[in-house]
Amino acid sequence: MTTAAIETSWQHMVFGCVEEINRKQATGWVVGPEDKLPVQLALYLDDLKVRTVWSDQPNSANTVGAARSFRIPLRGVWPFCDPTTQVSVRLDGVPIPIAGKGIFKRVGTDGEYTVADLREKLAQGYVFTDYGDLQLSKKLDVDWQAAVIGMYDRVAELLQSAHGYEAFVVYGSLLGQVREQGFISHDDDFDVAYVSRLSGPDAAAELRDIGLTMIDAGFEVDQRRTALHIHDSDDPDLRVDLFHLYFDDAGNLQMPFGRAGVSELPRAAWQGTEPGRMGEHTVRVPKHAEQWVEHIYGSSWQIPQPGFNWDRARTAQPTDGFVTEQLRQPVYWANFYAHHTASVGSQFSGFVGGYPGLPSMVLDIGCGDGRDSFAFAELGRRVIGADRSHVGVEHASKRAGELGLGDQLSFEALDAGNPEAVERLIARAREFEDTVLFYMRFFLHSIPEDVQDRLLAVVAQNARQGDALAAEFRTDKDAELKKVHGGHYRRYQNAVDFARRLESEYGFGIDFEIESTGLAPYNNEDPVVYRVIALKL
Repeated sequence: MTTAAIETSWQHMVFGCVEEINRKQATGWVVGPEDKLPVQLALYLDDLKVRTVWSDQPNSANTVGAARSFRIPLRGVWPFCDPTTQVSVRLDGVPIPIAGKGIFKRVGTDGEYTVADLREKLAQGYVFTDYGDLQLSKKLDVDWQAAVIGMYDRVAELLQSAHGYEAFVVYGSLLGQVREQGFISHDDDFDVAYVSRLSGPDAAAELRDIGLTMIDAGFEVDQRRTALHIHDSDDPDLRVDLFHLYFDDAGNLQMPFGRAGVSELPRAAWQGTEPGRMGEHTVRVPKHAEQWVEHIYGSSWQIPQPGFNWDRARTAQPTDGFVTEQLRQPVYWANFYAHHTASVGSQFSGFVGGYPGLPSMVLDIGCGDGRDSFAFAELGRRVIGADRSHVGVEHASKRAGELGLGDQLSFEALDAGNPEAVERLIARAREFEDTVLFYMRFFLHSIPEDVQDRLLAVVAQNARQGDALAAEFRTDKDAELKKVHGGHYRRYQNAVDFARRLESEYGFGIDFEIESTGLAPYNNEDPVVYRVIALKL
């Protein structure tokens, strides 16, 4: 057969390959005539069809036809496999090759369950989520439906009363409501939104404020760039995602999470909300909901798309509405202090507390929930703790009152980047003692460089002989090490450069310094930190 004949034959075929299969996912591609793509592929364990996905994303594979890629999440599959189980991906019922494996893959260990167990689960209505986890279909899980709708009602009531916005279903929850008058089987959260009166960065800052409102009401909140992930503190598996939407200067709706449709939604299309049914429950939906769904998902929204992936499907995403990392930090720390309590002082506070010749008046800048402030107070020192997190300050103040320490220990909110506010705080400290210990543990690496520069400059301008500075922070040598608490801002700086500036720019003389591990271990983490005590010259 000639090369031309082979190419002509291939142009009428659809075939594919699994490029990689691991504990997380199987990825690969199919090629064929443009008019025959996309195609559906199925994951099998032996002869059991587990789930299907579409190969619907353009791929750059070298081919005489078109190419499309696919991804199959696998996280929840492996517990049902043993070394005899044949894991395959099939196209029209025929296994496609797996690179380096043949036409099926086997695992080397026994899972907790069997393929027969999975067959029974699927028959009972269990499905795999987009992350690959096995769960009872949300269409059937009436307990989850009632619980998540109850949480939606609480979030909506708080949003309305505190900020004057109406919460309505959006994204996957709106798709389920419009297309199926219920829930999408593989969903794992509940999507709601509001239309902000603001726009762009101002709308993003407003979402931060709403996050703080939710924390004050007792919810656990994870602030993302484009939404609030709101969890029920009593049932962390319940989650409502709250998205901020707004209209731009041209009068078109903007959705910072993004959309997969191509049509614009003008301001005139926003006519408020109306009641809509989701199973046995009532929610708020935008009027002309089908127009909204097409805007979000495109014209093919009526056809279910197993394996739909937002990262691949987005057609538009306005970045001016992103909640920046600095905007997210107040929500992170408010949530952290609302749900975590440190009962004892840090190793650094013990070191500083026993260091000879330091002032007895402690100004604890970046005190968090006050763990080190309390430790110093227990040593008999007068302490003012200051932090940007109102939650941390409120909790610490309440605890100080309960312990009868109100006369020697106080707390207040502080923007460390505001020189006037820092000056006022220093003046307050001097009302109690002539000399002050400026204490900053694990604070300097949590603020941007410009905020640190303003803070240290105003400290230096207001410091006097006899004052001291004690600081401990993560250095650039810690940047790549594993962290127990992720998800918040850290700025890793060079210890040598910091020490040089402390002496040359800020007029302090270093009395003690060390950069090492072993100084601030926490659970399984042992960070590289710089510890310094400096005296004002």
